[in-house]
Amino acid sequence: MGGDGGGAEKRAKVDISLLQTFHLVARTGSFSAASRELNISYQSAANHVRRLEQMYGARLIEAEKGSRRVTLTPQGRALHASLGDELETILSRISVLLHDVRSVLRVGVPQALFHHFFPGILRDFRREAPDIELDFFERDTMLEKMMMDGALDAAVSERSFSHPAITQHLLGTYRLALVWPASWGLPVGPGGRLDPDLAVFRDRPFITYEAGQMVRTGALDYLAQRMGGAPRIATSASGSTSVTRLIEAGLGYGVVPEWAVDGTGPGVRMQVLGDMEPMKLWFAYTAFLGNNRFIRALHRSCQSALA
Repeated sequence: MGGDGGGAEKRAKVDISLLQTFHLVARTGSFSAASRELNISYQSAANHVRRLEQMYGARLIEAEKGSRRVTLTPQGRALHASLGDELETILSRISVLLHDVRSVLRVGVPQALFHHFFPGILRDFRREAPDIELDFFERDTMLEKMMMDGALDAAVSERSFSHPAITQHLLGTYRLALVWPASWGLPVGPGGRLDPDLAVFRDRPFITYEAGQMVRTGALDYLAQRMGGAPRIATSASGSTSVTRLIEAGLGYGVVPEWAVDGTGPGVRMQVLGDMEPMKLWFAYTAFLGNNRFIRALHRSCQSALA
């Protein structure tokens, strides 16, 4: 009994979204048809099946070169037959629970994005879903783990998540800006721009985001290349609002989203970093919620505001 228990504990855990994707591919004979029904990309559907094959230890799907149709291997037919009506029943119950009973949607959003964009997103969302309760978690570095743990239904993030049970759609991109106190009186060139090497900042205090945030990582790499050395981090804060307030107070310079500088006073100077890689924004949701009308409504509202 002890040996069997140990084997059971080591047995791989299967996400229901992987089984759902395989079931639809097997039923429709096409990755494209399954991806449309689940509202995920073709590549995501293929990745779901590939991950299931890795866990199953055998090929489940065969695709002829040049053909969009797929066929099941003997192992695939056996697995599909064993799932049978039971999987349909489980998925049906989940759908009923999410559409007819659940009235709370849990959403993760970085604090700065929430402050700057979500009042407008919520106004748009409420026109379609006036009664749904939204629970927001203003996080950044923890969003993927929270989704994997089942603590979130959806998230807007600057991160590309890697878990196969999470579906992501690109919302858009934004530029970052270098921001510093006007009281420093830094010399600028034609058009009011600083020298490209930014060496003037090398020994000045740098104010940035807490460790692990995407803007901090990108800014440190960019500045190290332009200044010929790593910035001197003086203060770390949790979000764009906090960082810009410290810069306004003359306590250092920083790199923040261009839209985060809107509304700052005359004591601040900024320069958009057009040669820096733009930040991407993703809308993520648990894969089996792809057809949930509230998730789709929130996605549309975010696209309208952030595209």
